[in-house]
Amino acid sequence: MKTKLTIFCAAVREKDWYMHMHQHACYELVYYLDGQGTTTINGQSYSFQPHTFTIIPPSTLHDEKHSITSNVIFIGFHIPPEHSLSCGLFHDDALHSILEQLLRMKQEFTDKQSLYADKLDLLMGELVIDFLRSHQPALIHNPTTEKLLYVRNYMNENFQQKTDIAHLAALAGYSYDRFRHLFKEITGHSPQAYLLRKRIEHARTLLLQTELPVSHIALEAGFSNDAQFCSLFKRETGHSPRKFRLAFAHSIP
Repeated sequence: MKTKLTIFCAAVREKDWYMHMHQHACYELVYYLDGQGTTTINGQSYSFQPHTFTIIPPSTLHDEKHSITSNVIFIGFHIPPEHSLSCGLFHDDALHSILEQLLRMKQEFTDKQSLYADKLDLLMGELVIDFLRSHQPALIHNPTTEKLLYVRNYMNENFQQKTDIAHLAALAGYSYDRFRHLFKEITGHSPQAYLLRKRIEHARTLLLQTELPVSHIALEAGFSNDAQFCSLFKRETGHSPRKFRLAFAHSIP
């Protein structure tokens, strides 16, 4: 999908900050990392909270009022005319996939390596595709999806513990190979990849919001040891845990 990023900005909105009704010539996505408040989009009022985001189509009137201090990321972008995005307020998923993509874009924008503008457009396209996929009509639940969603919830609650995929397969009532196939079909990730993303996301939160040493964060996030954590974290994010903390701790909580 050919997309074009036109605006990228991370900002702090103070308590009682208000942006009057306005509109843009492009799509706008506003991601609320924390805080709370209200926004009116095309006459419909929404209440935002941490890890929610709005999609605002071109030429759509909207405003924004913050009841407490909030950290936000907002982007402007264009997409091909044959596509359209739903308007409104949305919740990011448990893995904070939209935020993860925005942070990749922020790092690319900060580093400004060669062809960074082209890379930003590619990342923007991935974000749009992820949004379209995740907000398609919900799957009709059947016994298979119910079992797999039960296991996924179990993983969400126990990802910090040592987890055996064979045990998860038994919980779902499937063979090891069948479980891996069905889980990826439903969630888009293999069980191993899903657990790793949960652990990386939790580690990122601890790096940004606490002063715990990296060795403690490794264990708290479910990794076997400091070395394994540092290796996998750098592979997934492009940064060592310490460099990630230095780069983002003061700009994105």
